[in-house]
Amino acid sequence: MALPKTCSFRDKDFDCPLPPSYIISVVNNGEEYMIAVVCQDHRNQMENWLMDMQSVGKIPSGKIKFQEIKLVVTDCIRDSDDDNSLM
Repeated sequence: MALPKTCSFRDKDFDCPLPPSYIISVVNNGEEYMIAVVCQDHRNQMENWLMDMQSVGKIPSGKIKFQEIKLVVTDCIRDSDDDNSLM
C-alpha cells in the first residue's frame, strides 16, 4: 500500500512537510481503521486531536494505535529498451 509522502498534520493553513513516522489507526470491536500518517514532531498533538474527535463521535471509539513505519529499501527493477530483446 502506498502511503502519503508527508505528515497528515495540518494547523490552519500550514501543512507539515515532514515525512511520516507512524501510521495511526483506531482499533474498535476487532476492526482496525487507518486514520492518518504522522511525523514524530506531531505525534502527541495528533493523538490529542484524535481523542477529542472520539469524544464527540467524529471517528470510531477504541484504542488509538501508532505503528512505526519501517522503510524497506530494494534494488529497483526498471524497464529498459534492452528488455524487449529478451522476448
